[in-house]
Amino acid sequence: MALWHLMFNKPAFTKGQAKHIVYTLQDAGNFGGFPIEKIGIVRDTADLLYIDMQFRITIGLTQDTFENMLKYLLVLSGRLDTAPLSVYFAVMQKSLDDLQITYQRYEDRSLDVFFWQGPPIVAPAEDKERLRFRDDEQSNQ
Repeated sequence: MALWHLMFNKPAFTKGQAKHIVYTLQDAGNFGGFPIEKIGIVRDTADLLYIDMQFRITIGLTQDTFENMLKYLLVLSGRLDTAPLSVYFAVMQKSLDDLQITYQRYEDRSLDVFFWQGPPIVAPAEDKERLRFRDDEQSNQ
């Protein structure tokens, strides 16, 4: 069993983006093929949104697969899960450093993941056809 504590920096992320991650993964019932036991927003402070996700790891994870799973969470937060593949891969090809994703592993197999900046490309909830780059001004706040 894996327990990941996901932390999203505000105002780079909104509660709506966190809900989109939770609802999408709940509907799928799995995360990267690994069955989800529990997922939900557990805390919302002035600085961070917290999601806890517990899932069963049924096979070993390579570092590349692990990093792609973290990047996919960023893709979900930007509502890019249904975007054209070229947009999806524009995010997935970046490094964790480029995307400002950091993590801390613990001996009990739990993990803290910090998402410091919002996704570089976002699809507004009201019209997913209007993909746009995140405003530079917003990312500097």
